[in-house]
Formats: sequence, C-alpha cells, structure tokens
Amino acid sequence: MTVARSNLCLAIDSTATLNKAYHCMKKTIHLTLAALALLATPLARAWTYTDGDVLLVFRNGSQDVEFDLGSVTNFLGNTNGYTTPVTGWSSNLVTSTFGGLTGAKVVLLASAGGTNWLSSAEPNTTAYNISSPDADSLYSHISAVGTRPLYPIAIPTSGANSYSIDVGGQYAASAYDSIVTDGHFSGISKLGGHAPFAVEQSVPGFLDFWQIESTTIYPNSPPDKLLGTFYITSGGKLTFVAGPRASTITSVNRSGNVSTVQFTTTVGNTYSVAYTNQIGGAAAWPVDATTSVGNGKVNSINRTNSDDAEFYRVGVQ
Repeated sequence: MTVARSNLCLAIDSTATLNKAYHCMKKTIHLTLAALALLATPLARAWTYTDGDVLLVFRNGSQDVEFDLGSVTNFLGNTNGYTTPVTGWSSNLVTSTFGGLTGAKVVLLASAGGTNWLSSAEPNTTAYNISSPDADSLYSHISAVGTRPLYPIAIPTSGANSYSIDVGGQYAASAYDSIVTDGHFSGISKLGGHAPFAVEQSVPGFLDFWQIESTTIYPNSPPDKLLGTFYITSGGKLTFVAGPRASTITSVNRSGNVSTVQFTTTVGNTYSVAYTNQIGGAAAWPVDATTSVGNGKVNSINRTNSDDAEFYRVGVQ
C-alpha cells in the first residue's frame, strides 16, 4: 500500500502542482509511520505448551475454551492451607464463547516424566490404581491437547495463551473433546476411560487436584496424593488451596494404656497424632512418632500413654 501511494505521488509530481505533491507525500509518511508503529507493538503471547504445563479447559459440548496456565510446579510444594488466585486465563473469553459460565464443565490436567496431575470432582474412597499403559495414554492425550493446536498447522488463537475451538468445526481435531476421546466422544469425563475418576466438574464447584503415579501394587507405591483443591465461582473466580482436606477424628477408644485414635483420611497423605494433657493457649502438642498413609478410609493410630486425660488432634501432610 505504501509503494502504491509513493508511485502515485511521483506521478502527481510530474503532472500536478508541487503543493499537491507535498500533501500526498505527507500522507504517505504518516501511513508508513503508522505501519512501523504496528510492527513495534508486542503481539499477544502465543500458546507455548511444554510437558508439565497445567491445561485449564472449559467445555459445553459444542465449544472448548482452553488455556495454558504454565508449569504445574506453581501448584506443588506449598504449605497446607496456602491459598492463591489462579491467573493466566480469561473468564470473559469463556463467558463470551458460551454465553455464561454456569453449567460449563471445567477440568485441569498436566503430565510429565511418568506422572499425571488430574482434577477430580469425585470424593476418594480408596487408593487409585492405574497401569503403565493407562499412564502412557494419559500422557499422550494430555500432551496432544497442548501440542495439536500448533501442529501440523497452527490454528487461530483466541487471545494470549488460549484457544476457542468449535468441536464440530474445521479445527475439531485440535479440540480437547476430540483428543481425549480419540474422536468418538464417549467416556469423555474419564479421558476416554484412561483416568481412574471423572476429571471434570460443573461451574460453580470445586475440583480436587491429584498427583497420580502408575503402579501394579495395591495400594499404590508410591501412593497417589491429593495436592490441593481448585474452587471456581459462577462469577469466574478460580482459586487454589494447597494441601489435603482436614481430617476429622471419628473416635478414641482406650484399652489398658493404649488409646486408639480413628480419623478420616484422603489417599496418599501422611497422618500423625499430636497429644496433650492440658487444654489452653500455652498447651504443648508433641507429635507421636507413629504415622499412617491415607487410603480414603477411616484409619487409626495407637498411642501408648499412662495418662487417662490426654487430648488428641490429627495432623496431615
């Protein structure tokens, strides 16, 4: 466009007045400067998926809106109760695509190095056990969600690090719905049957965030672990709270000098009993050396003591 206008200005210079030529060249310079300014404007960050990135996906059956939240390490290693808002995604994009958030399905996934991280809306009841083939399938499906929008042809992005994909449109093969079910759209809630539980929840709601290892040993060794919980509101606020759910003591039974403390557990987290013989702000709470790995059931720890007046509480890590 600039070249065409420059040629036009040269033509005017040879046939018209110098005044007209001057105004034409001035307009050309302005257009050129505007084009250079556009080139200098930073582009929105493209989708840059790598293994271990957390993928946040919203789906409503006809559209998928997908985000890359960055490394899963952002949600690992935090102290129990650590709470942080989840950024790197746009509720406005989901709302404008779906016409609202309420009722949309949401899922969070990551996979790297033989470990899978999966969201779950199901309360755990027992240790999960997935085989190596299922673990490999989870990796291949999750990594495909991250890489297929880029290859073999990059599809148009919907914004910084996000895609909005019509699951029945020309880019359907790159959509979450199609990838995790191999295009058959069955068993989608369990990633085509490879996940040990349903991985999605409706908005508003909450999703437990599990670290899942493949194993042939039951219960798992190493055990699966509940890392924390994602909470999402109907207004589009997504929050992560680190750590397992708090344990509840269900009973304390005493026989001789042994107290048996029973308490609720979640899979893979380690539990211990703290004790004291006095209640108050200055009371000390030593921790008994015995620990128990949660299996989703009511577990117990025996505490040997000579004091009938002990009080107990359960810690989890």
